[in-house]
Amino acid sequence: MDNRVEFLNIRQLAGIMKRVGSNDRDDKDRYKRWFAPLIAHAVKDFGAGRTEVLASSLDDLALDHPNFSEIIGWIEAELAFGGAAGHGLDFQRILLVGPAGSGKTTFCLELAKVLGLPAEVVAMNQRQTGAMLGGSDTHWGNTQPGAVFKLMAHSTVINPILVLDEIDKAMASHYNGQDPLSSLYTLLERCTAERCADASFPEVRINAAHINWIATANDITDLSAPLRSRFNVFEIRPLHEAEMAMLVGRMYGRLLDEHPAVRTRIAPVLPDAVVGVLVAGLESGRDVDRLLRMMVGRALHTGGQITPAMIPAMKQERASVRMGFV
Repeated sequence: MDNRVEFLNIRQLAGIMKRVGSNDRDDKDRYKRWFAPLIAHAVKDFGAGRTEVLASSLDDLALDHPNFSEIIGWIEAELAFGGAAGHGLDFQRILLVGPAGSGKTTFCLELAKVLGLPAEVVAMNQRQTGAMLGGSDTHWGNTQPGAVFKLMAHSTVINPILVLDEIDKAMASHYNGQDPLSSLYTLLERCTAERCADASFPEVRINAAHINWIATANDITDLSAPLRSRFNVFEIRPLHEAEMAMLVGRMYGRLLDEHPAVRTRIAPVLPDAVVGVLVAGLESGRDVDRLLRMMVGRALHTGGQITPAMIPAMKQERASVRMGFV
């Protein structure tokens, strides 16, 4: 089965370029700058096809993120459907809701890496959220395309991942009567996303109907019901202590695996007492990798062992460093 999809109409683009050539020089330069990537990737393949290797990698991802097991199960089912239909993971619209520090954004990026799909993260707490997604109007002298156009123009696959980070914060940037999420209503409907246009390139119709959308939020109370209805919503719970302990052990082992020379000079397994104190003092899994690296570095520097006594000191050091940048 043919796995290639037309992203844009090359003949139409050529006609637009001819018309633009006789108009404003700024418009001409802008189109020329984007002409090459648009033409180079005018027809795209699907990425993230179902394979045994991918299935194994998703199993490993579930071990690292046990509180995301439901969403990983969803992805596995969708990969199976895509495989039967003859294409890769396609047009997912997922909303991850959970407390700050539960690893939502990190999970999105690691999922994209496992799937082998290009990914873009859009911080939805910016004032110009609408322009960031759908581009700015051509009447502005500094008009720029939005994240959807940029991602699709450079992507070799038709189904990249676009992460809308902290979508619940977007409404805080609502100003001058403008809805910062208005462009999503078009982009999250397949029939309209198949021929959508960026505000900076209003004549160029692109196929954005295969983007995999993942939004993150701490609270979706202020999101409109029509917008929520366009997503499959998953509640992400905090990690249990036992899960956190297992995660810390896996992260420590991975740190040593990535640095074989360090492994020969440090304990191969993190002592249970250290794990216990570390987990007891953690509010979330955020930055555990950095804390572990600091502890290993301190042990190597002193020529001693990693001990529970190190943990309060290391956390205090990190807090002091953060305060220095406020």
